Amino acid sequence: MDKIDEGVRMLLGIIYDTPIYQEYRRQEEALKLDPQLYQRVNSFRERNFRLQNSVSDGGVFQVADSIYHESRELRKNPQVNAYLDAELAMCKMMQRIARSMVDGIEFDIPDIG
Repeated sequence: MDKIDEGVRMLLGIIYDTPIYQEYRRQEEALKLDPQLYQRVNSFRERNFRLQNSVSDGGVFQVADSIYHESRELRKNPQVNAYLDAELAMCKMMQRIARSMVDGIEFDIPDIG
């Protein structure tokens, strides 16, 4: 595991140096200057994450509609919009890294969409 740990540390160093990560951190720090707004955005992010990772039930459409409207309202704030855009870019980069790792080894994972 020592080589894996070393490789992970190297990969983290590379990620930290990317413009995507640096922009994400810059936007996060700017948003933290307004603690109430930061808390509101994090609450929204948590509900959105839970919705995207939940099993459908009868109330999912109501929750999705509520999150959609809250997203539209939050994104009217340029600072929030910049932060959420930076977060999305960061997530996409992490997904590409994870996909590359899985594709690079012989580990059969079914395509679930």
